[in-house]
Amino acid sequence: MTDTPEEARRKADRAQEKADKLTAEAERRSESAHNMYGRFAGGQPLLRGHHSYRSARRTKDRADAASEQAVDAYKAAERARAEAKWASSKAEAVEVIASVTSTRERPWEPSDFKVDDIVTVRVFETSTSTYRVKRVNKKTLTLDGGGGGWDDPKREYDRVLSRTRDGITITNPAEGETR
Repeated sequence: MTDTPEEARRKADRAQEKADKLTAEAERRSESAHNMYGRFAGGQPLLRGHHSYRSARRTKDRADAASEQAVDAYKAAERARAEAKWASSKAEAVEVIASVTSTRERPWEPSDFKVDDIVTVRVFETSTSTYRVKRVNKKTLTLDGGGGGWDDPKREYDRVLSRTRDGITITNPAEGETR
């Protein structure tokens, strides 16, 4: 994993601050555009040839541009909110995985596993999957992917979060030594 739980939480907080800032900016731009359209609130159309036409046209063009900027700002704020949500989910997953791995007294080793054990492994930084052990190798576990062999994943021992054997689940490899 690349981030510690603290780093992941700080990134999530920064992403949320950015989303809040962009949302406030979008609302400010929207209010500004709304105020620019105030000249046209009575419904008076632009009158070609009238002495006020050029000024009204410029005001309307500015208001239209401000509206487009407000829409763009809302879209940026929406993307930032999605990024903040992802960063928060990632931080929670990193914290959970770190809490599991921090209780270990020693790393997992090949002698800790047997064929048909059930293991929960970290697949990516933030997700886990549960598999049946198909083969215990020197550096990895070959896991049953369910596809008859063509999709059997291999995972390194440092990615194992827990092992279940005979209905007993352990997250600390040293616990398996006493049983």
